[in-house]
Amino acid sequence: MPGRLMAGVVDSGTGLAHRWLRQRGLFAELRALERSGRALEGSEEAGGDTGDSTGDGAGKVGRGEGAGGAGKIGRGEVLSIRLSRVQAALLAEAVACSRYRSRSAYLRAMATGRDRRGPILAKAGVLFFWARAHFGETIGPEGQENLKRLGRFLLGIGDVGKMLALIQRHLRAARLAASGRLGGAESLPPAPKRVQQRAGSGLSTEVSARVCRERKRLIRENARYSAYSGMSSFVRHVALGWDRNGEILARCAAIAEWMEGCLKGQAGLEGQVGLKGQMGLKGQVSPEDWKRLDGETHRRFGVYLSGPGASGRVDVEGALRRGARHLLGAAPETFASRVPAEL
Repeated sequence: MPGRLMAGVVDSGTGLAHRWLRQRGLFAELRALERSGRALEGSEEAGGDTGDSTGDGAGKVGRGEGAGGAGKIGRGEVLSIRLSRVQAALLAEAVACSRYRSRSAYLRAMATGRDRRGPILAKAGVLFFWARAHFGETIGPEGQENLKRLGRFLLGIGDVGKMLALIQRHLRAARLAASGRLGGAESLPPAPKRVQQRAGSGLSTEVSARVCRERKRLIRENARYSAYSGMSSFVRHVALGWDRNGEILARCAAIAEWMEGCLKGQAGLEGQVGLKGQMGLKGQVSPEDWKRLDGETHRRFGVYLSGPGASGRVDVEGALRRGARHLLGAAPETFASRVPAEL
């Protein structure tokens, strides 16, 4: 029915709300920011204390405050979700590798759809991005250094081996969660020690985030039209990046494994140990290495990266571009324009 279609009931196949509903969400987010701005101005004019600069509350939250006063967030505007211990650890790692200062700020941005680039799985799109830029080329130290800098820019990790370990940890978690077999953290590759230190310990499995009334309504609406059972499940999956398309995540895992093989000098490659703290890929990645990735992609997914696309021509560009766009949450060109000039 047209009404159901425009309401966003159509499943996108990724667990996300349909693009029309996401567009509605964008305008709702803009309305929330505008209303928060007006409330902030009114509070300032009244001489109130506006201690929250996030735009989600125009004033401080005090005990027993109701939701009706301007610039105040009451209990009705608190977003609470439950996590398993392993989910709490994964969320803490995502926050530690982001530009957000707290889980609350991170969850606000993820749950409303304002930021599609926060989860570590989203940042894993850099593997598609890098492979697209260099596919088939002989890659020497300059290309390797480029990937190292991308890892530092996105994840705060300058060591490519550790970056791959973190990405593979979250890729495996997404795969196990999709199959219902995600148990404890022991079933996952360990997180790099630096990330563990930044994430901290003693993680709570009860998470609360302060959101304004408009944004909570928006989150509830998106959850209702999503493929998830409730708002808590919706927020968990979006915040961890588990709402990404499963096949694209699987292809990303194949690229990560291929890169790890290059790091370790597998398949006849003679690895070279670089300077401490620098990328450990062998002296260069050859066209033969790319053929190995192409063959592995065909074995797993039935398609060659260098095979014909819809036009009947070789479409490496399209295959890798789609993966990069889906995970990074932006067209590769848009992402490239935001990367610091020194990269």
